[in-house]
Amino acid sequence: MGLDGRHTAGSGFIESFDSRYPTRVLETLLKDRTTGHNIIWADSEYEALGDGYMGDDEITVDKITGLSSGIIKPRIAKEQEHRSQRTRTRAEVFTPSWLCNRMDNDIDTTWFGTRDVFNVEDGQEWITTSEPITFPRAKGHGWHAYVESSRMEITCGEAPFVCSRYDTVFGNPLPVGDRIGFLDRKLRVVTEKTKTRKEWVRRALMALKASYGFEYQGDNLLLARINVFETFCEHLFERWGAGLTDEEMDQAAWIVSWNFWQMNGLTCAVPTNKMDATVQSALPSYEEPAPEPMQLSLFDLLDDSSLDETAGETEADASEETVPLCLIYDWQENKPFEFASLKGKACPMDKKFYTVIGNPPYQETVEGTSDKPIYNYFMDESYEVGEHVELITPSRFLFNAGKTPKAWNRKMLADPHLEVLRYEQDSSRIFPNTDIRGVCVTLRDDYRTLGPIEVFTPFEELRSIRQKVSSSLYEGCISDSMFLQNRFNLDVLYKDFPEARNCISSDGRERRIVTSSFNKLACFSDERQSDEAIRILGLTQPGNKRALKWIHRKYVEDNGNLDKYKVVLPMANGSGALGEVLSAPLIGEPLIGYTQSFLGIGACSSRVEAEAILKYVKSKFARVLLGILKITQDNPPEKWRYVPLQDFTSASDIDWSKPIPEIDQQLYAKYGLDDNEIDFIESHVKEMD
Repeated sequence: MGLDGRHTAGSGFIESFDSRYPTRVLETLLKDRTTGHNIIWADSEYEALGDGYMGDDEITVDKITGLSSGIIKPRIAKEQEHRSQRTRTRAEVFTPSWLCNRMDNDIDTTWFGTRDVFNVEDGQEWITTSEPITFPRAKGHGWHAYVESSRMEITCGEAPFVCSRYDTVFGNPLPVGDRIGFLDRKLRVVTEKTKTRKEWVRRALMALKASYGFEYQGDNLLLARINVFETFCEHLFERWGAGLTDEEMDQAAWIVSWNFWQMNGLTCAVPTNKMDATVQSALPSYEEPAPEPMQLSLFDLLDDSSLDETAGETEADASEETVPLCLIYDWQENKPFEFASLKGKACPMDKKFYTVIGNPPYQETVEGTSDKPIYNYFMDESYEVGEHVELITPSRFLFNAGKTPKAWNRKMLADPHLEVLRYEQDSSRIFPNTDIRGVCVTLRDDYRTLGPIEVFTPFEELRSIRQKVSSSLYEGCISDSMFLQNRFNLDVLYKDFPEARNCISSDGRERRIVTSSFNKLACFSDERQSDEAIRILGLTQPGNKRALKWIHRKYVEDNGNLDKYKVVLPMANGSGALGEVLSAPLIGEPLIGYTQSFLGIGACSSRVEAEAILKYVKSKFARVLLGILKITQDNPPEKWRYVPLQDFTSASDIDWSKPIPEIDQQLYAKYGLDDNEIDFIESHVKEMD
């Protein structure tokens, strides 16, 4: 019975399940309790199979079994190319089991006040604890409360945070005793604390009622429901050596079909392919099934057909322009309610879920446009319905970077209840074959002051360095002395080169000298054509090679340092690794400007001052502080905000005539860095010539 050596997470997953349980169980697990019909495919992945497999078509038993066997399978069983395509187009990034365990452990730490309660982590493995679980004496934190604490996995996929029947990376079955999902943990407690089978079933059903999840994709949702149902059955078999009775089986399937529902997480409504559909409540037309399911005795036979065939069906079902808000069940009040009604509660005690956990979709991919982040919406909504929320998401918002709104980034960084538990710049270490440019695990706790984050860095030493330096930023920061690219004087340019209007973007209104200007505009030349000519530093195509081109000065506006000495840096550099070498900064002479590919530091009267700036930007001190905000190749002025400005003249408190290593030592002393902080810089930042 259950997942064993013969029933791995393979292509026969659905067929194996249907062969071991009455078909009515699978039929129940296909129900959508909001609409009263079945869950739908919800995307175009299966449309090539023909009628019945369109996005809005219902999933039925005959469409996934018999001659149609093998259509739905766990992600691990799918072809690699297929999995990669789903990752790109459906914003799916499946969470490895070891990370699910780590995050579930984090949440349990908030409950128990200590770590390593259910298992001890060992890298990407874990060792299950052998002693019975000991609960704290704090009121409301006993084992009954733990089993009944409501926990939800958002956008749950195959429900890896809820239950762990198989390893999500390799598909290997996990022994019941070593499983790590939050439902697995509840059922372990039930097994340890109950003495009779009757009591075990009663408490286990309470655990099941307190375990939730929602998912958009119909195939994923069915897999999640099967995994949750089988988890219940397998824990019972492990403890008592026998399976569920028919009555218990029906009740468990009923609970799972309510608690794991199909929903568009952005609208809180049933998924639909209708382009202009509006959401509406399903409650006014909802008719309570008879007999009322939660008034049934555990050992009364549930007639599935009498319970749910018309549940939630509304007049809107026939409409092409409306879609119902999703219903879930209140097991204490014995009635359904709209999930959306949980949002907007001011008081944490009004929230439904003790824990919200998961790996939300990261971005919306729209053909012909750049990817739009959506994980921020899921984070906000999770905070509205959960008291303790732990999510893994892209991390660029921690640096006020990326495409999430800047105001939202600042809100997150100022949130006193939010902390970063883990940060990984190289996302492929967690999600192989992805390029997310950094991920983080965050925890938001309504009841604890954890932050605010304000300025994020994963290194404690770097945090203390920043704090010391920031307290001494009376001289300002070096970004205050940075100058962006030169600009065209378009009125003058178009008099002599009217054809240039067709080559300049924004209908000829773009004043910036952009990267492509060298290749498009005849005003640039390789040879000096006039005594009034100046040079512009840019990149030539193909090859992105640095080059200096001549142009008459009258076509170029002064950006503030055109007539001065300066240090010129590329606007893109390296990968964002802490302490990496800058790409060939150089001294720009007077009458040398630069395109959008570069930025300049300083407007110096002498070359000596520019040489001092060059030494400074090459110093380990400056580059470690640059690494606080520069986490990608992008190198705009705002990334230098925590690098303090210096006096680069002969009156400076730094002797700029010294070699760079000695200049670093002077800077360490100036800002009072201790030995640990100095060792951190010296070991993490590469030297530059």
